[in-house]
Amino acid sequence: MLKLYNTLTRKKDLFQPIEKNIAKIYTCGPTVYNYAHIGNLSAYLFADLLKRYLKYSDYKLVDVMNLTDVDDKTIKASQENNQPLRQYTSFFINELARDFEKLNITRPKVLCRATENISEMIDLIQKLINKGYAYKADDGSVYYKISNFKNYGKFARLQKNQLKKDASGRTTNDEYEKEEAADFVLWKKWNKKDGEIYWDSPFGKGRPGWHIECSAMSMKYLGETFDIHTGAIDLIFPHHQNEIAQSEAVTEKQFVSFWLHRGFLKVDSKKMSKSLNNIYTLKDILEKVPNPLVFRYLVLTNHYRSSLNFTFDSLKASLNSLNRLRGFIDRLSKIEKSKIDNERNLNEININIKESLENFKKYMDDDMNTPKAIADLFDFMSKINKMITKDDVGIKGAGLIRHFIKNIDKVWGFLEIRAEKIDEKFQNEIENLIQKRNNYRLSKNWEEADKIKDILSQMNVVIKDGKESTVWKIVKI
Repeated sequence: MLKLYNTLTRKKDLFQPIEKNIAKIYTCGPTVYNYAHIGNLSAYLFADLLKRYLKYSDYKLVDVMNLTDVDDKTIKASQENNQPLRQYTSFFINELARDFEKLNITRPKVLCRATENISEMIDLIQKLINKGYAYKADDGSVYYKISNFKNYGKFARLQKNQLKKDASGRTTNDEYEKEEAADFVLWKKWNKKDGEIYWDSPFGKGRPGWHIECSAMSMKYLGETFDIHTGAIDLIFPHHQNEIAQSEAVTEKQFVSFWLHRGFLKVDSKKMSKSLNNIYTLKDILEKVPNPLVFRYLVLTNHYRSSLNFTFDSLKASLNSLNRLRGFIDRLSKIEKSKIDNERNLNEININIKESLENFKKYMDDDMNTPKAIADLFDFMSKINKMITKDDVGIKGAGLIRHFIKNIDKVWGFLEIRAEKIDEKFQNEIENLIQKRNNYRLSKNWEEADKIKDILSQMNVVIKDGKESTVWKIVKI
């Protein structure tokens, strides 16, 4: 049975959804003022893995992810680029969709823009004012009064005297006329810097704060209480603590049953930052390793709650590991196309498949322990490879093994290879490039040879150098 580490309780809890066999999940999405960096993407990859495994475990999913398309950053960036806010943010939303497609991240059923749910936010703020949890300050903005929420700080394991002055988060300058330094903004009064970005409300012309967006949109699509809320670990405070305070103050119900947080992603053991020039996007890493599923593989080999140290060496090591798995699948495919009809070891193959499947379930049910589950997959591959070497795997056995791998790859999502149809002209272009590369290799001009290899990779061409020739195939990821 599935157990998940719940930030709310700080222990592994048995997952039991509110509605039988239905899992309702909300994922904190990006602020769409720039390309998503690999830290963002690692959190979305974890959410995707979770949803895939829940679906594999026969749960029906209702999954929602927000898109913060109005805040200080999006407004400032759109103005600097002389574009309307909608046009500017739409570009990065489309880029995010492309990243999701490349990484084989399943598109959430509901992708909700903050700007399309303003009325729900205004309604929630009004309820907070009516219940005494919010107030309109002299500056015209509306704030949440944290001293009126009894358990504020409990989720983040903070005492009220430990709360930071900037607990509002996500603002360029949050020095407004608050009653207490830690109170956070719900509605920001319009100012000249906002230009044409504002909405009318009972509190005056302005726009919502960051935190109220997620409370309003998650409850709109999932109800006042839902099953799982995911996000990166840095969102525990203040964002997720503030979501709880807003939502539970209004509904007087538990907001979320399970809070799941992805650990930090570091680069070369350092925090990503502009000053270190180490904030990488998917596009950046694809220049080094063109297959995007290698990054997916790398992220999933790390337990989601552990800090992941990203390096280009680790990415290349992941490429080698993924190639081993795909080479294994290719060997099975060749057996299926062969005339080797060896059935004498079907029982042993079935035993190995059953054992590996049981291990897969055991490890994944234990708080999504992907490192152990993937290690077991390699153990399984080693056992089968020994049988293949002895010609002990026939057509039926290879088919059973491929079926098993295809089944669990519904969760992993990093083993999909689909043949690409190519025309004669494109084939000639590939073979000419390979010939040029071989000529460079013969003359030991490795730099030019590697450049052509990179070009072939970008064309989704996989090559393998033999003693006398180079073989190639084209794949579409």
